[in-house]
Formats: sequence, structure tokens, C-alpha cells
Amino acid sequence: MSKATAKSVEQTLPAALNGFKEQAAQVKEAHRAALQAIKDDPMTSDLAKRDKREALDKDTRSKLDGIKAEQEAFVKNLRDQVEKEFRGNQPTDANSIMLRRDAADRARKIIDQQEAVDMLNDAIANGDAEMAHAIGNRARNTGMSGVVETWQAAFPETAGAAAALAYVEANTSGAAYNMANQMTYAAPNI
Repeated sequence: MSKATAKSVEQTLPAALNGFKEQAAQVKEAHRAALQAIKDDPMTSDLAKRDKREALDKDTRSKLDGIKAEQEAFVKNLRDQVEKEFRGNQPTDANSIMLRRDAADRARKIIDQQEAVDMLNDAIANGDAEMAHAIGNRARNTGMSGVVETWQAAFPETAGAAAALAYVEANTSGAAYNMANQMTYAAPNI
């Protein structure tokens, strides 16, 4: 899979989600047609029709569950890819981990936008990428747009991955996404 940019994710994700919805709609339409054929068969007893409907319902449920699992795997893989690009290659030695943890802890204590700008500018000037990224993430998550713009200017690649990750998170979680999935993968009502 190629590098995920905010633009590529904004194109890929909706197209993929719509593809999964179309597959589910096709399964439901095939279910409706098969059910109508069962109902219209004059040579089959009511008991046999009931058994065929139950088998059809079970088969349809299985197909819908399979499509939903494919969608969940796609979303998970996309999110994992974007998160990996966002984090980049990070050293795993104890000192590097402690630096990132300390930077994240210090960034969480920032509540004022001006303080965030000052700390970000200091981190950029001192070449402290861990602190700059921690402040940039904090600013992105708390809506400090001026800080985010400064961070994006200093680290455009990481900021692009952050925007892609925010897009994925916004469009694959929440009540609207859950409701759409429930409607898409619900058993056909007939």
C-alpha cells in the first residue's frame, strides 16, 4: 500500500465504505429475490417454505457478517497504516521512550494557546522533535489552530499524516458511523 496522505485517504476511505455498502445492498436484494421465489413456488409446502426461508436468512446473515468483517479489517488496516506513518520510525531504546513519554506529559499540561506557541517555537529552535510533535498533537486534539499551523509548517509530513489520521477517525467512529453500519448490515425486513 502506498503512503497515505490526507488527500488519498479522503478519496480511498469513502469509496471503500461505499463499496462495502453496495455489496451489502446486493446481498439484501438477492435475499429479497430468493425469498419471493420461495413464496411464489406453488409446488412447495408451507413447512418446506419455512425451512427454505430460515436457511436463506441464515445464509444472508452469514454473507452480511462477512462483508462487515471485511469493512472492519479494511478500516483497521488503514488506521494502522496512517498511525504508523504518523509516528514514523521511532527508536525503541529506553531513553527515547522516556523522552517521548516526558514530552507527551509536558504537552498535556499546556492549557493556554500562547504558552503552546512559545513552547513549540522553543522545541523547533532547539531541534526537539519529540516535544514539538507532542505539542502539535495536543494542539490538534484541543483545537489550538494557530499552534497547529506553526507545527504543520515545521513538520509538513507528520502534519499531513495527522490530518489523514483525523479524517479516518472522524469518518469511522461515532454515532453516525455506527448507525450507518447497523442499517447497512441489518437483516432484510420482509
